Amino acid sequence: MDEIVEEKGAVSRQPLFWYIYSMQVLPAISLRPFIRHYLFIENPVRTPIRFFSDGNPGIVFCDGEMILDGEYLPSSFAYGQISGFKDLYYAGSLLIVVFRPFGLHALTGIPATVLKDRFIDLSLIFRQPPGRETADEFFSGLQQAPCSLTQACINFIDQQKGLVSLAQLQDFSGYQERQLERRFKVSVGISPVKYCNIVRTHTFLKSLRKDAAITPLVFENGYFDQSHAIKDFKKLTGLTPRHYLHHNYPLASNFLSRNCTI
Repeated sequence: MDEIVEEKGAVSRQPLFWYIYSMQVLPAISLRPFIRHYLFIENPVRTPIRFFSDGNPGIVFCDGEMILDGEYLPSSFAYGQISGFKDLYYAGSLLIVVFRPFGLHALTGIPATVLKDRFIDLSLIFRQPPGRETADEFFSGLQQAPCSLTQACINFIDQQKGLVSLAQLQDFSGYQERQLERRFKVSVGISPVKYCNIVRTHTFLKSLRKDAAITPLVFENGYFDQSHAIKDFKKLTGLTPRHYLHHNYPLASNFLSRNCTI
């Protein structure tokens, strides 16, 4: 776990000036079919965070505090697909294991539907849960159950940036709609159409720039008009593209510091 993908840092404009730091690190080569990366975030001040789906489940190790809906989350927990955006508060040091859409199911055997919209203490999933220092070694030791068809479909959707119809996915996979739905629900937790929408919206999100017009990006990302793009964007993030750009600091594409503290 030593290959750095990306580093980000930002100094807050709060009276006492504090520092948020994030870094992505690739997992062991044998785990890369299942885990996208490890995300490290350091932040000493309790900060509001907007969290929304990027199509990937995860496991969080928190050395500090995380608060959701007025309740403290466990120091280590797993989460599945997120239906809507969540607002939480956190302070301290985080390690987030960002799995591929099917990765957590492939390594644990847990149906993805069980984790959907849930934050589950790791002690309820593993008899001897891993620590943040041993995560790579722990996941390398699990029995891997590749989801070949789902993995191929996910890769196809990612390569096409979400611009894939259900008919195209059926032609690609050789499976009918209901078969695809069942396989995706078990291993990913959402339908293939929903995953396509998430990928397309994130592609649009990542193309946004403060000094660039939105309209050309709308059509480049396969939307028929700007209102449709903004509607999808707001449904996923709870924000308009303009608000996303000017009032938030992205620690990851789906994990935003809300620019204030409590």
